[in-house]
Amino acid sequence: MTMKKLLSLLFVLVLIFVTTGCSSGNGSDGNGKVTIRVLSSDDFADFRKEAVKEFEKENPNIKVNFESVAYDQLHDKELASFNASGDASYDVVDVDEMWTAEYADSAFIQPVTDKITDSMKKELVPASLNITKYKNDYYGFPMFNDTYFFYYNEDMLKKAGYNAPPSTWNEFTEMSKKLQSKGITKGPASAWGWGASEGLVGYFGEFLGSFGGQFLDNNGKPVFNSKEGVQALQYMRDSILKDKIIADASTGYNDRQILDAFKNGKTAFVSGWSFYWNELNADDSPVKGKVKVGLVPSANGSEHKTATGSMYLAVTPQSEHQDAAWKFIKFLGSKKIQKEQSLKAGALPVWQDLYKDPELKKNHPALEDMGKQLQYTISRPSLIGYNEFSKDFQIILQQVLLGKKDPKKALDEAVKKAKSASKPTNQ
Repeated sequence: MTMKKLLSLLFVLVLIFVTTGCSSGNGSDGNGKVTIRVLSSDDFADFRKEAVKEFEKENPNIKVNFESVAYDQLHDKELASFNASGDASYDVVDVDEMWTAEYADSAFIQPVTDKITDSMKKELVPASLNITKYKNDYYGFPMFNDTYFFYYNEDMLKKAGYNAPPSTWNEFTEMSKKLQSKGITKGPASAWGWGASEGLVGYFGEFLGSFGGQFLDNNGKPVFNSKEGVQALQYMRDSILKDKIIADASTGYNDRQILDAFKNGKTAFVSGWSFYWNELNADDSPVKGKVKVGLVPSANGSEHKTATGSMYLAVTPQSEHQDAAWKFIKFLGSKKIQKEQSLKAGALPVWQDLYKDPELKKNHPALEDMGKQLQYTISRPSLIGYNEFSKDFQIILQQVLLGKKDPKKALDEAVKKAKSASKPTNQ
């Protein structure tokens, strides 16, 4: 072989190596730049899109393809992607707290326990980090905090002779009856989102926790048919059917619809998400400046627990760029971006010290009070078959609230369904 032919052959081999071994396949280009695909719910999606630009500017070797869908579509879209490959798969997914067991058990999301540092465990709001945990592992990083907060109309309470919100459910009943008898509220003192929807499970959780109960014990066994669970559900039913302090139409409302009655000054109390605050204090709100946030009442004056509703981002095992994916997640969860998200989008941050940040407190007058509530929370049960369990449980709870089923028998039935939903997918 002549030297000329040998050089030509070497040139071809080098060309093949460059165009194949260092090609842009699997999200990489010839310059070492990688592309990660992110699937998010619509919650705070506009803010996240802007944050992506900031991340890419700081990390020019990582491109983020960001996609968001309505929350109701998120779970099904993620399930489809977990069994896909190539352009149909994602590096980062948005996870609701109830899906952790399902995703972790099926190895749909990657454990990141080794990346959760001691300082993170110390400085993050405990409730926000706990939603990422399944058994002994963490599976992601929290992106925002949310719970059912207890809002009350301070002006209405003062007219009834009260200078503080109810601390116990007995006080809540007493105050509600007085507000109604004096004609201060237009009908029942409150309306709740107890229609057959996911929100109903959360509301039961709020009462369960505030009565001292829990969904699962330390071994993950369903125990919400306890004495405390029965008392909680009995109180919910009595408040509609016996004491009539909660609107009977509540069994047809969701956690969005009840906001209107409170905003228009018809009710004195409402339990709902953090976004209620901005709605209630908008310029066109009839109750602007009259609303306060208190701790959720409890059965004994000490268990002021409420139900969480937070989400987190996780890395998928099929991601070929897990380091880049985690870097993006850490960026969105950083104190800097969490503060920006709170200022620009109204989200509650995941870091404890941000609840005392002067700029954030000025921007959100109820922030510190909300931070206090976040210390007392209960999560909905993390079950492998949660979605199906929830649908069944909503119907069971509805039957109790409508007076068609006994609370104890109903919860015994629900616990059996929860135990079935707890079984690993390989059993």
